[in-house]
Amino acid sequence: MRSVFLAISTAVAFLFPAVAPAQITLVHVTSCGPGVFPGTSCTIPATGGGNLIVVGFEVAGGASASTKISSMTDNAGNVYAEAGAAWSIDTANSSVGDIWYAKNSVAGATSVTITPNASASNGAAVIWEFAGADGTAPLDQAAALNSQASTASPSGASVTTTAAGEVVVSLAEVSQNVTGIYSGNPFSSDSTLQKNGWAHLITSSAGTYAAQWSESPAGTYGSSTASFKPAGAFSACDLNQDGSVDIVDVQWASNMVDIGPPQWPCPASLNWCTANTYAAVITAALPGGACLLPVLGAPAVVSFGNVPIGTQGTQTLTVSGAGSGSTAISQATLSGSPFGMSGPSLPLNPPLAVGQSANFSVTFNPPGVGPFNGTVTFVSNPPNGAINSPVTVALTGAGVHWVYVTWNASSSSGVVGYNLYRATSAGGPFTTPLNSSPITTTCGSVFCYIDSSSTLAPGQTYYYVATAVDNYNNQSPDSAPPVQVTVPSP
Repeated sequence: MRSVFLAISTAVAFLFPAVAPAQITLVHVTSCGPGVFPGTSCTIPATGGGNLIVVGFEVAGGASASTKISSMTDNAGNVYAEAGAAWSIDTANSSVGDIWYAKNSVAGATSVTITPNASASNGAAVIWEFAGADGTAPLDQAAALNSQASTASPSGASVTTTAAGEVVVSLAEVSQNVTGIYSGNPFSSDSTLQKNGWAHLITSSAGTYAAQWSESPAGTYGSSTASFKPAGAFSACDLNQDGSVDIVDVQWASNMVDIGPPQWPCPASLNWCTANTYAAVITAALPGGACLLPVLGAPAVVSFGNVPIGTQGTQTLTVSGAGSGSTAISQATLSGSPFGMSGPSLPLNPPLAVGQSANFSVTFNPPGVGPFNGTVTFVSNPPNGAINSPVTVALTGAGVHWVYVTWNASSSSGVVGYNLYRATSAGGPFTTPLNSSPITTTCGSVFCYIDSSSTLAPGQTYYYVATAVDNYNNQSPDSAPPVQVTVPSP
């Protein structure tokens, strides 16, 4: 093989807990029934200590708007309560559903007794046990859908969670037959007992979640849903982290105006925290609504690394809605002459929902050798103004000289690629290849490699040789003679 051409150019990329929340995990799930309630005893594996027990109860055709659970107990003495407004009904099918739970469980419960306020001859329950849930105030949100229109894909009641890593439990009492989770829905199907649906999902971030099932044939339905927080996780508005959002939290936020920097756990990722903003959203959350705090998520740095002078580097800068409410992107300001940016028109409409992202294309065209720095500053104004606005992303890159080397293919058989070597004298030594794996890149009819290492020194003369490599990593002799190149100065 031989080197046939060589060229030189001189134009040579949270939410708010004070500590990381525990990971909620499913310990077991048990189906109970169908049977007559009261009278049916639900047997479960012995519970662990400090866990969350959730019971999804459903009564098929024959229930009325007055049919509800009056009490729930187990043989270990755990205290059960209804999960907020989770009771649901489908009047067309005379069926009801509800969710109850026991927090911070006493170990050793093996039997759960469910007592409705009227005899139910066709009741059924699914009982979950979760580890890692908050032991003080685990219930976050609850919702119900009543007497929904006939459909083949019933969507459960949705909840908007306020903490990352929550578990959402949902059930659907249907008039026909649940055949499983609807294709693409992230919930796990835990049971189709009594032809109804029970499912759960352990979330990765705060957001809005709803289970969805397939029903055959289409029919009416009702649905009950509840979400529970992991240990160590609190609502973003629960500043004193006592498990509830109340007037004390409003007072804490108001006091921040007078005491300067926040004295509560302000996320390290935020450039600043606005006390007045917090006071306003906390006050809005007091009636029991979700605490909606827009936060703009973006990387701290987008790095282009080494880019040959005269060429362009391109990176994607992703900005996301990282809080617990939709986040506006009002404007973006770019600084640093070698950098450019394009992307969605601003202000962004609609704002970014929680978990959504917008991609901007950032370019770097180095005008010479050396490091270059720039910034992109995103501003998020009300409404949906981010509490961490403005958000600044650093841009870094280095312009380097480069050597473009090409060579003809070897005439030997069994060649799988090539190694390219560089030295500062014609006699070498040529010991370490520039490439980490055999070169197979072609440019037209020849093989090629761009040497843009930051070690290329202006004014220095270099020598290049290539070797052919076979499948056993055997190499041919060096190409001869070495090709001489002098990098321009500067």
